[in-house]
Amino acid sequence: MAGISGPTRLTGFSGQLDTDSLVKKLMDTERVPLNTLQKKKQLTLWQREDYRSMNTSLLTLRKAMNELRFENKFETVKSTSSNTAVLDVVSSGANPGVSSVKITQLANSASVISEKVNKLPTEKLNINGSFTIEGADPAKSVEITITADSTIDSVLKDINGASAKTGVKANFDRASGVLYLNSITTGAGSKVKVTDANGTFANIFGANTTLTSEGKDAAYSVNGTNITATSNSVNINGVQVTLRSLGEASIGAVVDRSAAVDKIKDFVKQYNELVDKFSEATTAKKNRGYQPLTTEEKENMTESQITLWEKKARQGDLYNDSLLKDTLFTMRSALNMPLEGITNPPDPKSQLRMLSQIGVNVMNDFRENGKLEIDEKKLEEAINTRFDEVKLLFTKSSDTPSDTPENMKKRKSELGFADRLYETISAQLTKFTKKIGSGSIEALDESVLGKQLKDYNTRETDLERKLVDIENRYYKKFTAMEKALQKLNSQGSWISSQLGG
Repeated sequence: MAGISGPTRLTGFSGQLDTDSLVKKLMDTERVPLNTLQKKKQLTLWQREDYRSMNTSLLTLRKAMNELRFENKFETVKSTSSNTAVLDVVSSGANPGVSSVKITQLANSASVISEKVNKLPTEKLNINGSFTIEGADPAKSVEITITADSTIDSVLKDINGASAKTGVKANFDRASGVLYLNSITTGAGSKVKVTDANGTFANIFGANTTLTSEGKDAAYSVNGTNITATSNSVNINGVQVTLRSLGEASIGAVVDRSAAVDKIKDFVKQYNELVDKFSEATTAKKNRGYQPLTTEEKENMTESQITLWEKKARQGDLYNDSLLKDTLFTMRSALNMPLEGITNPPDPKSQLRMLSQIGVNVMNDFRENGKLEIDEKKLEEAINTRFDEVKLLFTKSSDTPSDTPENMKKRKSELGFADRLYETISAQLTKFTKKIGSGSIEALDESVLGKQLKDYNTRETDLERKLVDIENRYYKKFTAMEKALQKLNSQGSWISSQLGG
């Protein structure tokens, strides 16, 4: 009885009654209604948790259907390069047709390269002085100070420490003993300049080092039109490419429809998994021999025993559940309804109107509970030869409003199977939310199970208070009995002493 406690009690006055043990046995009987209520509450929590699992499966299926609701999901355009050594495709865009590309110059960064330095990177330079590093913006130049204790490593650290300002980074190749100063950006706007008024830089890195360098833009043509760019990563007619070397290459496009097959397969997979899960939940009967355990019962069991017991106790908590059965029924109905409302079909007699026409069939074995199976050869043939009809079979829209039962039925028949099933699942998810809410499994919200748990909590608190009162009355009675026995014992001892005297 959490949160409710009784007064401190003193027992054992007579030495003849084990009051605590007697009261406990009496209270075990009194607690039966509370234990029954708590078991019902636990069953409701388990049921809510299992509903959440079913809800998750529905969301997964709806996500799969969403991948089939839009025409652009059915095919992808893959751009290719005729010469990847010259031009490499990074990512495809819209169908670009064919673009002929000729690269006459690659973009590069500004770069100053020193003469060979005959010192180790950690060896002291033993000179004093300074030089200035400048990038594209002269106003952001930085002076590098050299002392006798400076080393090649410390000079690099100073240059790179200011690179965010100057836009110039330094690297030192230990093998060749050469310093590289490079602009962070590429293109004609990039620049590296070393101002060496006192000859400090020349003293360290060589007097013949060229101290100024400018970058170059990429130069290329697309279908005869000349273009320049500051980077070798460019977008050509919606396709992101990398310019690799001078030369010629063409960008073509290949339409890939395998995505449609994969998405249909995924839909069938998710649908079958949901059917299995819902069917198993609604047909697994309750194991009446197992009920949720009380706290006292758990104290006498190991963790593994508790886990096994509770697995059996929660079995069948969704047996014959009307919400799950209704969900399966509405989805099967949506899949078995032919597509209507097609205007100007290529061939009215052969227009695709059922999933079975593209190789998606309901399994004949009744034990499979209406699961689907795919004739892959038939599906691929439909994709390759009747692609537009397959798209329409899944993506067709409807302008019919859902304002009357007749219009709702008409609208459903006019919707492609993806939109149709998507709307069906969304409607069932709304029912799930009304049943279980959207918070934690213990949330006392306005859902059906939330209200039920709220009622259980109120009744549980009332019963706990009553049990405290009952327990207090028992202790009061037994305390009075113990005092009476103590008094009788005292009187008996006195009489015995008198008679003995």
